[in-house]
Amino acid sequence: MNAQRRPNFRPIAEFVLVGVNLYVELSMRIAVGTFSGIVTVILGALLVAATMAAQMPSEAMRFAIMRNGEQIGTHAIEINRTGPETNVRITTDLVVKVLFVTAYRLQHGATERWMNDQLVAFNSTTDNNGTRHKVSATLGTSGLEVEADGKTGRADKNVLPASLWNPELMRRKTALDPQDGQVDPISVTDDGMEDLSFGARAMKAHHYEIKGRYSQDVWYDERGRLVQVKLIGSDGSVISYMPI
Repeated sequence: MNAQRRPNFRPIAEFVLVGVNLYVELSMRIAVGTFSGIVTVILGALLVAATMAAQMPSEAMRFAIMRNGEQIGTHAIEINRTGPETNVRITTDLVVKVLFVTAYRLQHGATERWMNDQLVAFNSTTDNNGTRHKVSATLGTSGLEVEADGKTGRADKNVLPASLWNPELMRRKTALDPQDGQVDPISVTDDGMEDLSFGARAMKAHHYEIKGRYSQDVWYDERGRLVQVKLIGSDGSVISYMPI
């Protein structure tokens, strides 16, 4: 009698094992591919975010220039910081009209470049009611080399532009006029902390009085950001910079 043949389960087991191995390998490939795709997406998003951050100002301050309570212009400050380097852009545009006729106009633009808190380059152009100025300053071996309206000179490397965004100016005895390039003596009085309000906004700010060729009062918030400027115009009008 022929012996009863037993089913051959080995091929089936091998088939199942091969199938399982293929499934595991395929799953791993899919997982690795998915993970790689996720990493690529994340890196791409980070790169886009970094690019956008590099293109956007890290600080932006914008002011309405008021004359006796009426807005006559705007003043904007953009500050970009990248490691030890700081780049600043300042623009001012104001118009004073009397009976719908332009009586006075000022347009001013300036850039500052700083390395490790040291001014290394400054450039500005100004149209002061038809009188034009062009100023540049670069850091040299013996100080700041200044060129103003075609005339060259030299200033101490610690002289700061009187652009007011930097509260370090309050500790200096001289300042570079950003419009005409003159280096003027200044004296500063510390009036301490005060409470300010701008509409619904309330804050504490440090008040300083600057006396010089153009005397003015300035206020900085607790972070050292410029928040207000006041001065008296040559015609006796009250000029103020109010944040907007």
